[in-house]
Amino acid sequence: MNSHIITAVEDLVPKGPKVIVAVSGGVDSMTLATAALMAGISFDVAHVNFSLRGKESDFDESLVRSWCAEHGITCHVKTFDTSAYAASEGISIEMAARRLRYDWFATLGKVVLVAHNANDNAETLLLNLCRGTGIRGLCGMKSISDMNGLMVIRPFLDITRAEIECFAAEYKVPFRVDSSNADVSYKRNRIRHQVIPQLEEINPFVVRTISQNMARFRDVACIADDYFNSSLGGLVPGPEGVKVPLDLLLSHNHQEYLLYRLMAPYGFNSQDVEALLGLILSRRQLSGKVFRSGGFVAYIAEGSLVIEPLQEGGIKEVSVTGEGKWVCGRYRLMVSVEEVPSGLKTSDGSVMLDSARLGFPFTLRPWRDGDWMCPLGMGGRRRKVSDVLVSLRIPSARKNNLIMLAFPGQEGRIGAIVGYGRIDEGLAIVPGVTKKVIRILVCDGPDSKD
Repeated sequence: MNSHIITAVEDLVPKGPKVIVAVSGGVDSMTLATAALMAGISFDVAHVNFSLRGKESDFDESLVRSWCAEHGITCHVKTFDTSAYAASEGISIEMAARRLRYDWFATLGKVVLVAHNANDNAETLLLNLCRGTGIRGLCGMKSISDMNGLMVIRPFLDITRAEIECFAAEYKVPFRVDSSNADVSYKRNRIRHQVIPQLEEINPFVVRTISQNMARFRDVACIADDYFNSSLGGLVPGPEGVKVPLDLLLSHNHQEYLLYRLMAPYGFNSQDVEALLGLILSRRQLSGKVFRSGGFVAYIAEGSLVIEPLQEGGIKEVSVTGEGKWVCGRYRLMVSVEEVPSGLKTSDGSVMLDSARLGFPFTLRPWRDGDWMCPLGMGGRRRKVSDVLVSLRIPSARKNNLIMLAFPGQEGRIGAIVGYGRIDEGLAIVPGVTKKVIRILVCDGPDSKD
């Protein structure tokens, strides 16, 4: 008897919410559906036809439909053009199939049972080891996990594929064999058919041993999470990035681990972490070095590690024809004409320029290679804007997202770096001479409300 398989399903399925069982037609999922039926659980079946194996996919669907009809179970079927979706999204077939099925499952109910087993978990761990992984990649799948509000339950994670096949034979569970599972050109299949059998010659119970080790790794991961959270005072990497003072980071012994935990969620690898930590510890000039990974950049600014979304081309050229609110790319600005203030320094980051020298219209635009200016206070000396940015300790990652005010009538000359208080002396206020000033204030993004 293989009653422990039925018990595994009974023990994990919650009472109350509608339950969906994901059934592909293979031995694992057909056994899961049969065990749920024998346990007296009320459920619907969800089958996805990924249109990847031609007639084989259709035969899988036919088996699942007929089994559900025989047992009076509601069967939901969805067909996807998985290859087309993967191409349009620029992702792998495996990732496309995963995203499509779980997004669809979420429309059917709040709880879905899937048939991942102990062998699947062991294969995943070995794959992660081959690819390179942190502690999370060694923890394997969880018996219960939350996927954006969808409760995913895996009753078979402690049950081997051999046990499932014994159950299927004992209870004459119908199933289909996916011919692609024998193709060892796929990495997972190579591990399944070649690597694990070799490991079983060393330890016949290697799959169970790996499962036990994954449980220990999960304990270690929890301890590491506690250390990470307490070390950084609750700073948590979010979708908009993170900013961490270097003094806080360097005050702990395990700096490389903390740095890895900060950077890994944004796609940075261990080489990036090692290079950045080496730069920090060397105390060399940090302001110009930028690390990029996909849609994020990491750099050092004002004594902190900054990780933020890469925002290429955030500024668009605009001609300002008068007072009021203006949008320059993703920024919103306020332009006003005012009397000369008694104090020329501002606390709000705005720039004030002699209105007679500037006048309307004027142009706001992004930085361009070769831009220059004669910064106020430099005795008329000409400097590259890129050098001015270095002196302001503005990381090169932000260079293309700065607003430049074009000096009237002189190509390549910049009248002001808006938001940073740098003004060309040709537009500066002259005490006793300037009658009115044009003030430019960067308020925030264009979608913000007053």
